[in-house]
Amino acid sequence: MHETHLIQPIIDGISEHVKKEGGGKVSKLRVKIGIYTGIKEESFKETFNVLAKGTVLESAELEMNSFPASRIEVVSFDVE
Repeated sequence: MHETHLIQPIIDGISEHVKKEGGGKVSKLRVKIGIYTGIKEESFKETFNVLAKGTVLESAELEMNSFPASRIEVVSFDVE
């Protein structure tokens, strides 16, 4: 799970933001994964699901798109 160091800050940042704004659960997370990161979407999804357990993102639907870059970008997330 070499994606952990890339995914954990996303989970932490979104969790902190949601808590600051009054709570809720994230129902959908949209991310763009750079094709030069070497990360496969399935591997990203599996690692995300493991790391999100017990957080506000635990049951979030993950929407992923790729783009020509060497980074991951959070596009948006929905909170209910």
